[in-house]
Amino acid sequence: MKATKRTDIQKQPVQMKQKNQSGDLAEFCAPGCTWYEQMVPGSDNISLRVVTFRPPAGHHRYPVVMVPGLVSVMLTFKKVLIELTKTFIVHYVETREKSSSDVPESAGLNIDTIGQDIVQIISYFNLKEGRYILFGGSMGATAIINSYQYLTQRPFCLVLLEPNAIFDYPKWSLFIIRISAPLYPMIKPFAKWYLKNFRVNTEEDYEMYNITSRALDSANPYKLKNTVMAISKYQIWNRLRSVQSPALIVCASKDTFHRHDDIMKIKKKIKNSTYCDLEVHERTHSPEFVHVVNNYIRQLENPE
Repeated sequence: MKATKRTDIQKQPVQMKQKNQSGDLAEFCAPGCTWYEQMVPGSDNISLRVVTFRPPAGHHRYPVVMVPGLVSVMLTFKKVLIELTKTFIVHYVETREKSSSDVPESAGLNIDTIGQDIVQIISYFNLKEGRYILFGGSMGATAIINSYQYLTQRPFCLVLLEPNAIFDYPKWSLFIIRISAPLYPMIKPFAKWYLKNFRVNTEEDYEMYNITSRALDSANPYKLKNTVMAISKYQIWNRLRSVQSPALIVCASKDTFHRHDDIMKIKKKIKNSTYCDLEVHERTHSPEFVHVVNNYIRQLENPE
């Protein structure tokens, strides 16, 4: 599928809300930033909420398109956004499985369609070849890799925070997920209990539990169910060799939620990739992570 041209996208209705530094979004950006919210057209006649943050002056020349993970919320990336928006324009994208999206019942909720939305967003903001950064976390990083072959304007680099190669839901859980939507208020406490006791390393990486809990609290149960069922058989392996841009792959090795053997395989298969281990999610979601990204960009700009 080819990216929709920007001229075609602009014909579709877009809701926009302009804000200065006051109200609920002020806490998510650096002092002096302004922002605006839009419902941006994606593929399949859907609309996505995108928040654009702009630093007051002297911003970095590479805008950042930020694609968080499965039903992730902005609060999870608060410290990262505050640090990023000191020097970067950031387009924060809420993908189609999130509650904020406007998605017809006929639209798909899988990695391919989420990836096509990323292609549309790059076109919509008229981002130029080699003049922007694609940053994704978890499922968002996976969708970026999946979308790469369809991009007509390639990024300066990718920043991939714990990309998923597969989504290894236990087979027994898929049955529960399939019937979960109407029963979500009752099932959600069990899901949190299961994650806390069997999937997340709460002793060394408690922040991962906070991240998953916020995501479950904010999720639209029907979109979440449909997305999980759609991605449960996905594998990334045949997409990796298409990635030609430099890629920074960041992981948290003490995290037991993501499969780190798979992340290392992703690193090996992406030709021009650099690996960084920040060990825990408290660090991957902190200003330290942004400092790692800034150092990486400087190295790309000024190779020795």
